[in-house]
Formats: sequence, C-alpha cells, structure tokens
Amino acid sequence: MRALVLSGGGAKGAYQVGALRRIMKESNREYEILCGVSVGALNVAALGMTRIGDPKGAFDRLESFWMTLDNPKVWKKRVWGNILSAFFEVSIYDATPLANVVRANLDPAVLARSGKRIRVGAVALDSGEYRSAKQDDPNFVDWVLASSSFPVFFQPIRIDGKTWSDGGIRNVTPLGEAIRLGATEVDVIMCSNPDVPNLWDPTGKRAVETAIRAIDIMGDEIVRTDLEVAGLKNDLARLDASYREVAIRVIKPMKILASNPLDFSPASIRAMMATGYEDATWSERP
Repeated sequence: MRALVLSGGGAKGAYQVGALRRIMKESNREYEILCGVSVGALNVAALGMTRIGDPKGAFDRLESFWMTLDNPKVWKKRVWGNILSAFFEVSIYDATPLANVVRANLDPAVLARSGKRIRVGAVALDSGEYRSAKQDDPNFVDWVLASSSFPVFFQPIRIDGKTWSDGGIRNVTPLGEAIRLGATEVDVIMCSNPDVPNLWDPTGKRAVETAIRAIDIMGDEIVRTDLEVAGLKNDLARLDASYREVAIRVIKPMKILASNPLDFSPASIRAMMATGYEDATWSERP
C-alpha cells in the first residue's frame, strides 16, 4: 500500500505541488494513503477531492487550488498593526481569507467517499495533545484549517470545545501515521532540508521575522527526528520479523526556499513549484 506524507512549511507547500507534478501528473503514481500537517494538510485534502484511480486529475485539482492563491486570499493585516495585534488579538494576521478559499474548494461528502485514507493532524493549545482527523470526520474541513493555522500568525480553530492549531508544532512529517495505516511504500515530500545550511542574517530583522525563523528551526529539528526514528525502525525490521520494513523515499529541497513562509505571491509560488519539480525529477534517477 502506497502513502504520501506531506510536511508543513506555509507557502513553501508550493514546492510539494511542483514535486507532485512530476510524480502524479507525469509518472501517474497513485496513493491510497494521504497524510499531512500544516500546509501539507491543505495539500492532501485537495488531493482527496478526486476519487482514487485518477492521480492526474487529483494533481490538476491541487495545482488549480494553488494557482488561485495570492497573499490577500490567504491573510490580511489587522487594523491594529502587527505589534498591537500581538497584544490584543488571537493572532497577528487574520486568516479568514484562507478559510473562505478552503471551504469553497473542499466538499466533506466528496472527501468521505474518495476511497482514500486521509489524515491531517492538529495540536490542542489547551492540553498540548496531538490529534489526527480522518476524511469522514464531520468536522474534517475545520481540522484542515486547524492544522494549517500557522502558530501565532493565524488564528487557531475551536473544535469540540478545544482550541486547535498547526499540527507541525509537534509532528512536522506524519510518517508514523502513514505506517500505522499499513503503508509499505511511503513518499515523503518536505518543505525544508535540515542538512542545507541556512546563513540567516539577523541584522536589521524585526521580531516578526525572528519568530518565523525560530519556527523554521524547530520544524527542521522535528523533521530530522522523524526520519531518524523511521530509519531505526527499518533497521529493527531487518533483525526482528515482528517489525515491518517500509520503503521510504524522501524528496527535500536541495537549496533554501523562500525565506518567508507567509509569502504566497504568485511569483514566489511558481519559483518553488519549479524547484520541487526539479528535485522530484532528480530523485527518480537511478
């Protein structure tokens, strides 16, 4: 059984779209399991709007979703400004435009009967727990919005009496979820590469930019841990038959993507799509 796992990364999710053009559109690769957090949750949900058996059609729908995006369709500044909003609002930016776009593009009934096993993850700010929601959950679209609620910058989502935010706070790549669902092959598409040096210069940076950079660093460390744990489990599978070995392919940027994960400008999106396509093409070489 084949799974696709998509990590978080804000606007850098466009990189995943470029990679999937090569994998799904051109190579016609289908996935029975789709797992994502943060922007990865948005992407797997968009892919789930097409029934299993039509990977090219699923990709076309995902790409169409991204080609309509721009900063004003994702977030807007609050009347207080960034500094005062940090003190008087639940988030620095208002992500209502993104919520409107997502609700217009996702149909819970279609997702529930897609034939795909879809999982998106979010974290409860109240209790700190991580929860994975599946495609037939009656609040699935709300879970997608919660998972993609970029910490501090986008408002969290209330579901079942709790306040939920970005799943990437605790689980940047839901690799374990895909394996628990029975995957024997997993393609992981990351939006960052912890092994590529990022010579970020703090000179002249504002607090907002520093906060975004700190979130990126924490995300890179979680990604590294996820992959190390998966590698350890595969090593155990070779020694103990009670463990199941899983074929894992990781596609990750070979260079630093856009420095601002909240920049959804069309030019930035197209550039990251092109990079994702190149890296996915390279990954298929023998």
